[in-house]
Amino acid sequence: MEVHRFRGVAVAAAIALASCHGTEATYSIGGNISGTTGPVVLKLNGGNDIGLNGDGSFKFDQKLLKDDTFNVQVVDASDRCTVANGAGIVDKSNITDVSVSCVAQSVQNITLAAIRSANLSGGQENPPVTTNATGVGGVILAPASLAMTGGLTLSGLTPTAIRIHQAPAGNPTGNGPVLVNLILAADGLTAVVPPGTVLSLNQLASLLAGELYFNVATATNPGGEIRGPIELQGGVAASVAVLDGSQEVPPVTTAASGKGTVLADRATGRVLISYITHTVASANAADIHSNARLVRVVDFGNLQTNVDGAGTNLATPPAGAQMTAQDLADFDASQLYFNVASPANPRGEVRGNIAPQ
Repeated sequence: MEVHRFRGVAVAAAIALASCHGTEATYSIGGNISGTTGPVVLKLNGGNDIGLNGDGSFKFDQKLLKDDTFNVQVVDASDRCTVANGAGIVDKSNITDVSVSCVAQSVQNITLAAIRSANLSGGQENPPVTTNATGVGGVILAPASLAMTGGLTLSGLTPTAIRIHQAPAGNPTGNGPVLVNLILAADGLTAVVPPGTVLSLNQLASLLAGELYFNVATATNPGGEIRGPIELQGGVAASVAVLDGSQEVPPVTTAASGKGTVLADRATGRVLISYITHTVASANAADIHSNARLVRVVDFGNLQTNVDGAGTNLATPPAGAQMTAQDLADFDASQLYFNVASPANPRGEVRGNIAPQ
């Protein structure tokens, strides 16, 4: 049996859905879900919803062509779910081995970082807004401290305010209370959660229940031009790393420190949000680097100082940054690291090794 490997995921070849009329063959995406305790919605590439009320097999109605990317995600307010074999590139076979595993959602059972992503559009505002603007992003929550990092990458609009709100699930009219005001980077297209943001236990429960959402306001639409729930799980490469001089090779003696965040779509390699907050004086370069290949993976060319009024510096990549399949393979092998350089330490003053979360 032919086996196709993509980013460490083995996919056994099955019988293709052949065309009877000479058109290109298409292939289905499916698998199995287990451990659910309530209603679940599965998504393929952000849409094509399947609503489920229990465990069992599933298959999306939409068919994909050879070399199309696929990314399966799950929305489940009752459970904490993980997705295996859910992202990759279609070969000449149906994808049948996507595995979604769920456990009952609770504050107590979060032993790994809570990783959630979001896709924003005008159609998710209530009432809907007609706009070509879009946004992608997500958050990572540390299980012990409840510290939250993350943010958005935007396109097609000039924001006046970017916030995380809380409201009951179901896209109610208007906006719920504001929990977090994001910091807009100088490029006008990247917004990050302020350093030191910590959720309360009640806010954590709201996040796990799918009640938090991003909302981006503009002068034309002050109530919000694009909006997206923070609820999609699976298919995201994510990590938070602490940066300091001791992780440089050789180690650097410095009082500077930092924290790096990265979330990337495993199917397409698109960077949903990535940035470094740090205290390196006169920083002149920052990036994600591959220790395995000694190459720069993502260049954080946008460098800003004192973005929060408390001396925090910010480094962000250009909107639209991508990671290759090899970059993601290095990510899974813990071979990537954040790095911030300065004139005094041109090879790097603070560094943080990236481990998948």
